Amino acid sequence: MDSVEVPVYSLGQPSRRTGLGGFSMKTTVIGGVGFITFLLLQLLGAGKIGLIVLGVTALIAVVISVPIGGRSLAQMIEMIIQDWRSRYKKEHIYLSGPSSRIANGHYRLPGVLARTEMHAAIDAAGRPFCAIFDRPRREATVLLNVQLSGQTAITQEERNMQTAEWGRWLASLSLSGDIISMALVVASRPGTGDVVAQEVAANVKDSAPEIARRIMNEAAATLSQGAPEIDAHIALTFSVSVSGADDVSFLDLIGMRLPTLYESLSWSGIQAAPMRESDVCARAHMFFHPSAEKEFEELSVHGVDHGLSWEDVGPAWCQKDTTVYHHDGAKSMTWEMAQAPRSTFEDTLLSPLIGHHGRIARKRVALVYRPFEAGQGAGRVEAEHQDAMVAANSSKKIRSAAAEMRLEHTDAARRAQARGAQLGRYSMFVTVTVNEDEDLGSIKHDVQQLGAQSNLRLRVMKRQQDAAFAVSCGLGQIPWSKPSTSTLAGM
Repeated sequence: MDSVEVPVYSLGQPSRRTGLGGFSMKTTVIGGVGFITFLLLQLLGAGKIGLIVLGVTALIAVVISVPIGGRSLAQMIEMIIQDWRSRYKKEHIYLSGPSSRIANGHYRLPGVLARTEMHAAIDAAGRPFCAIFDRPRREATVLLNVQLSGQTAITQEERNMQTAEWGRWLASLSLSGDIISMALVVASRPGTGDVVAQEVAANVKDSAPEIARRIMNEAAATLSQGAPEIDAHIALTFSVSVSGADDVSFLDLIGMRLPTLYESLSWSGIQAAPMRESDVCARAHMFFHPSAEKEFEELSVHGVDHGLSWEDVGPAWCQKDTTVYHHDGAKSMTWEMAQAPRSTFEDTLLSPLIGHHGRIARKRVALVYRPFEAGQGAGRVEAEHQDAMVAANSSKKIRSAAAEMRLEHTDAARRAQARGAQLGRYSMFVTVTVNEDEDLGSIKHDVQQLGAQSNLRLRVMKRQQDAAFAVSCGLGQIPWSKPSTSTLAGM
């Protein structure tokens, strides 16, 4: 019997445009404009002013080009100013409820999620679903509850097929034209054991022998001790058209397409179904108020509705610090993917990061994917390949190796797209939540090590913890709809 080869995968490289001398196109344009202005002033006899213009041009080029923590100096300055302004105006502290300024005393979600609405409908397969609607941006997000197969005992060939089907499903998002983003969120939290007991009770009949029922109950009690609960969902954000303030006709269009989207996920080893309004409200509230997890799990096991509306799922209090986000008796820290895997990897790459960790009770990993439209992606791939060829021919010897590697990546992207692949952008956010009296120091080191095991470089999102926390919840707000996360944090 022939052994099945374990395939390896690779990601592309961040898009960039190369200017003169290996500098970025933005730096080249600014330098060219400044130099031409300097020459004109020299011809007009204003040499001193020309020197000043040349110095200002060099300063601007440095500000927009020098990277600090993965961002340009200009973006860092913008973030520092935003953080100082919010602290000066006391906007880094959020209060809700009857004693707050929130209309009707609701406990609305903070920040960019405050203006969202919730609408419920029935899809073409007869299943209820709900959409988180951001009316100013005309974006609707539908959440799918997913059951991941995890480390199920399957053959390598079956794993390869599931991975390929996941890639085809992502590629299909580019063909629709109106899907803005997809976010896969996998969250682990302490379990109460009620869910395991419910599963055992459903599988054990009263007519079963006493010894068999006792063994099953003892096994359930043993397995539920310290066992974590894994909650996962997929958030699909659609661009919709509305004609008025009360227009929700987009729900019919989304409902017609939803069954095709979540039913095709079964080929990827993922069992998906649309989440009801009550389920979405419960999950969002548990993210911001983790001490309520036990109560929500008990209500779910007993089939009791919690009665919480979308206007009241937010925290009563939260505060943003430089590296920590405090909310309702807990505190969280969020990392972003500073660097994707630079080499090839297998399909189990993210297992250490997504799996449960003994010292991290609550952890949430959000993988965000934003597809390009099929035609737009083809143009970007060709432009990137042409730019890589220019860079390979113009780079100096010390940079020729990197330029050649980039050329190989872009050429491989062209071939993959010719076979049916599509272009998109990836990002990842990791959030850890602990009690207010716990120390984040050791946990911070654990997260960095988990990222290293997954061949990722993670970076704490300084001065953006509130926006980062909202993004990692997978409720529709993503940084790519803004020029940068600093712009999202400033909202």
